[in-house]
Amino acid sequence: MELEEIIQGCKNGNEKCQNSLVQLYATRLMALCMRYTHDRDLAKDALQETFINAFKYIHSYSGSGSIEGWLRRIAVNCSLKTIKTMYEIHTLEETAIDTNAFAEVPDVYSTMGKEDIMALLTRLPHSQYVIFNLNIIEGYNHGEIAEMLNITESTSRSTLCKARNRLVEILQNENFTEKLYAKVGT
Repeated sequence: MELEEIIQGCKNGNEKCQNSLVQLYATRLMALCMRYTHDRDLAKDALQETFINAFKYIHSYSGSGSIEGWLRRIAVNCSLKTIKTMYEIHTLEETAIDTNAFAEVPDVYSTMGKEDIMALLTRLPHSQYVIFNLNIIEGYNHGEIAEMLNITESTSRSTLCKARNRLVEILQNENFTEKLYAKVGT
């Protein structure tokens, strides 16, 4: 069955088409939900809520843009909603960001694998992790992040800056680079 047929079937309430859509995207969306929740059960809840909302609002999907992108946006919002009920997203006081406060990104990032990067990111405080993930990994701008988390754009920027600085601090203070280079044999 073609994707367009599956989408149209979902719009018509066809259960077989809904199951097909779930089969096509559940694994990728589960991985996305896991990145936000860090907990398999919470990720499953967010994934279930994603598909409930997708089928509820499938009529609003116009076909412009990919269905996967549309589903990913729903999954991000459902994941954020799930973690908001479990964790408090700490907002920071609004402060002017000093342009010298931005972290200098070490060259080690270019040699890091996905698993190493994800392990490093999980060391961030939760609010920094969420904003870093939304901006750097998912590509949302600070206006969108502010709206999703009910914070200001400057809070989003400041938190991202703090997350970057914290990542550099972790890399420098814990000899992460030496461990990584030993792992890859350089």
